Amino acid sequence: MTLASEQIVKQLSKQYNFRPSRASGQNFLVSDDVLRAIVDAANLHKDDVVLEIGAGFGTLTVELLKLAKKVIAVELDKRLLKALNKLALHHPNLELVAGDIWQNLGEIAKHVVDLQYKLVSNLPYNITSRILRNFLESQPRPREMVLLVQKEVAARVIAKPGKMSLLSVAVQFYGTPSIVVQVPRNNFWPEPDVDSAVLKITDMGEDKKGYQKLLGTLSVNAFFQVVKVGFSSRRKQIHNNLSAGFNKSKPAIEKILIKSGVILTLRPQDLTIEQWIKIAQNVNAKR
Repeated sequence: MTLASEQIVKQLSKQYNFRPSRASGQNFLVSDDVLRAIVDAANLHKDDVVLEIGAGFGTLTVELLKLAKKVIAVELDKRLLKALNKLALHHPNLELVAGDIWQNLGEIAKHVVDLQYKLVSNLPYNITSRILRNFLESQPRPREMVLLVQKEVAARVIAKPGKMSLLSVAVQFYGTPSIVVQVPRNNFWPEPDVDSAVLKITDMGEDKKGYQKLLGTLSVNAFFQVVKVGFSSRRKQIHNNLSAGFNKSKPAIEKILIKSGVILTLRPQDLTIEQWIKIAQNVNAKR
């Protein structure tokens, strides 16, 4: 039996005098099927090190501990930490990190090696995008991520040209995302206002699509600076955003877009990552 039961979670909440906070994104998974889907997607081996953010009462933590060499579980809420501390007494392979994830990145870095661990979590909705950006861009990066996230966020991450966003460009630049399973809202307690999905990101650090190679001498920071400017207003055509953001005349920007093989009337969500790379290279080209 797992902890993924509404009855058990309610009992634990009463035991630890805990009331879930909607503002903190505290929605507890109460489905064995979804829990198993997350664990299966993580494809853990006995030598794996796992980072879990927002461990809660340990519903996912317990299952990860059965398969992984070590689990580093991060939890901010002191009441939930009481439950996790009891769990740690019976699991020597559990390392607890108490407090805010952003204030403990240095502590976490002591326990993991760049591209040598997995990030597996039921993430609080309010930090999902920031978690994705940070752990994609900054070392130590995970080798893979398996995350239970808001359905809308998962859809944005895997989007194709026509529906791209800054988030989808960032995730797809660094790895290969896919949706493992859709998760209706009734699989949580308390029930959130939106549905969720299990998102998996693989191939991190491998540049399988060759995007980083395509950059050549252009830095990743310079590339994303152009992308961020390009997405400054999704409703505007790309040439308007770039002209305003880089303080360049429209004819100059149009020349850059033509050189990059980009139709002038396209909007930022329509572009491929290859097109963004060409634009960034031409924006930064020495004259």
